[in-house]
Order: sequence, then C-alpha cells, then structure tokens
Amino acid sequence: MAKGMFSRMADILRSNLNEALDRAEDPEKLIRQMIREMEEAVNKETASVGTAVANQKRLERRCHEQAKQATEWERKAVRAVGAGEDDLARRVLARQVIFECASQDLAPAMEESKRTAQQLRDQLRELKGKLEEARTRQDTWMARHRALKDRLRPFHRFPVSRLRGFGVASSVS
Repeated sequence: MAKGMFSRMADILRSNLNEALDRAEDPEKLIRQMIREMEEAVNKETASVGTAVANQKRLERRCHEQAKQATEWERKAVRAVGAGEDDLARRVLARQVIFECASQDLAPAMEESKRTAQQLRDQLRELKGKLEEARTRQDTWMARHRALKDRLRPFHRFPVSRLRGFGVASSVS
C-alpha cells in the first residue's frame, strides 16, 4: 500500500516538475534567443573582417611605400653615377637596399594578411547564410510548435492518475 502511494506521489511530482519545465522552456523564446546569438556572432565576425581588411590594407601600403622608396633611391643612385659621384652613389645604393629588404620582408606578412582576410570573409558569408536560413525557418518552427501545443492542449488537463489504468502513466512521467 505504502509503495503504491509513494509511486503515485513520485508520478505526480515528476509530472508537476515536467510541466513547470515545459512552461519555463518556451521554444519560441529559445529560437529567438538562438537567432539573437547568431546575429551577435555575425556582428563580431563583421568587426573581425573589418580589422583584418584594415590590417591587410595597412601592410599593403607599407610594402608599396617601401618599394617606392627603393625605386626612388635607385634613381638617385643612377643620377649620382651620371654626375660622376661614385661615393655618393654607393651610399644611395646602400639606402636603396635597406628599403628593398624592408619591402621584401613585408611581402610574406602581406600575403598572410590577405589569406586571413579572405578566410574571415568566407566565414562571415557562411554565418550570414546560416542566420538567414534560421530566420527563414523561424516562422516554420514556431508554427509547428504552436500546432503541437494546440494538439496536446486537451491532454494537459487530463489527470495523470486517470492515465494509470491505460498503461500510459509511466510514459507521461
């Protein structure tokens, strides 16, 4: 007798807890929260892409400036040789080599920056696609949830103790 009573009490407690959890866990709210989180991820990724592109452009500018300076110093060396100032030409060529090396040193970083920026753009495009897909499906998911909720509504008022005779009480809890 006591065992049956404790079993029924456990069924009632489980049922009440499950019902409370079902009420607290609104799928529509969860879907909206998921979409908000995806939007935040897109915003963060957009900022990352912006930073990466800015870094890429900065490196490209520095590399091109260094190469331009090297070209300018080379012209100056040619003019110095033409004027018969070989000593000046050597010093000018030394400066040209410094700028040429700096330009060559920046080239790998510039290429890596381009690859990184492109990867981030691709990831952003993919994230935006998933967000759009989620937004498109949001209405469908919510409609399905409402339909299921409406279909199950009559059973929410049906006491669990009444289901025991049909062999359903164990599956409800």
